[in-house]
Amino acid sequence: MADEQMGLFRALWRLMTFYGLRKQLGLVRAADRMFTGSTEGIGDAFDLHRDQLIGRYNSLFDAFGQLETVLEEKRLESEALAKELRDLGIKRDGALTMYERAERAGDEEEKQKHKAAFERFQARIKQIEVRQGELTDDVQVQEERMRGFERQLTSLQAEIQNLSSQKAQAMADFVSNQKVIELNRRLQGLQASIDRGPLDAVMQANRELAAKARVSERLSGTDVRAQDTEYADAGRSSSIDDEFGAMLAARKAEREAKTGVPPRQAEDVPRI
Repeated sequence: MADEQMGLFRALWRLMTFYGLRKQLGLVRAADRMFTGSTEGIGDAFDLHRDQLIGRYNSLFDAFGQLETVLEEKRLESEALAKELRDLGIKRDGALTMYERAERAGDEEEKQKHKAAFERFQARIKQIEVRQGELTDDVQVQEERMRGFERQLTSLQAEIQNLSSQKAQAMADFVSNQKVIELNRRLQGLQASIDRGPLDAVMQANRELAAKARVSERLSGTDVRAQDTEYADAGRSSSIDDEFGAMLAARKAEREAKTGVPPRQAEDVPRI
């Protein structure tokens, strides 16, 4: 029972999870269609992207300004420390001079006082030198970071400036591609209309008529009247041939009776 409840719980959890994911994907697809289905949507997409870039640019510019302020403070601190270091160097030399005078005078108390002053000046000088080293390293790092921010700002600025031309190009491409698709559809529709039009019907009728003519021509050989005509023509031709042969034979016999020599023999007798 517990396993069945656990399985039901998992199934419900998957259903809720996938339902939420599909709903999110549906919203994403719907949002994409809003921005890709018209020139107005494309223009809105570029405008929104431009607003985002401007927001990033302003945020980065503020960080750039804050970092520049920090760097300026470090530079001022370094300049102040350099001035203090020069003053301490003079005072330290003065403490040494006063110590030498007290030493010549044999004044032990003055000697200790000047020595203590020297040590105080020297300790502060060492602190300043350490701090100046830290400031130098820090300023170098921050300046390199500033150069990185500057490159990003320049890149963002160029991208923002180019968005206008990119927006116009994208809108022009959309319109051009849309017109090409519409033209292709019209051409396809026109071709279909021509295929179903009267010209196609005329061509088809001619093809059918030619087929009927060929069939009629083949069948004409089996017509009884055509056969009778063919037989009569053959009979007339045979009769004419017989009459021609008879007349030719009669002319030959007539010539033989007059000359007494067959025509072929008479031709064979040599002349004297």
